[in-house]
Amino acid sequence: MAKLFATDRAQEVIDTAVQLHGGDGVRSGSAVETLYREIRALRIYEGASDVQRVVIARQTLAQHHRG
Repeated sequence: MAKLFATDRAQEVIDTAVQLHGGDGVRSGSAVETLYREIRALRIYEGASDVQRVVIARQTLAQHHRG
């Protein structure tokens, strides 16, 4: 859950940075563009965010049914 939360928030922040920097934000080699690529990779690593949400939901439901 922490990974999902952190990567979702990081994506929101970098999306805002790209908007603020305009064309410079997507220029190859710029700091914003580099961060955008890195954060995108984090969202895919160990499963896409949507898959993580499904896994969390299943675990939460399983715990609820046991308890």
